[in-house]
Amino acid sequence: MTTITLSWGDRPIDLETEDGRTFLRLGQNLRVDVTDASPAQLDRLADVATDLADHQRDRYRAADVADEVAAEDGHRFVGVLYQRGAEAA
Repeated sequence: MTTITLSWGDRPIDLETEDGRTFLRLGQNLRVDVTDASPAQLDRLADVATDLADHQRDRYRAADVADEVAAEDGHRFVGVLYQRGAEAA
């Protein structure tokens, strides 16, 4: 089995039909043939996509909480102060 890692960000996700075959297009460069996929496999794909969306929402919420806590403390960002030069200890 070959594993392919692809990052596509907000590029389009579409269904395409060509010569009687159906493909799931992920971004510009990846196309997955789903012509012979069973309904159970397609349902599983939908479930995984839902889980991924929930995971990403949780990540966004966690980042928002950190920003809100920093704002309540009067800070504009969360991070470690960095000083350049030899006098920084």
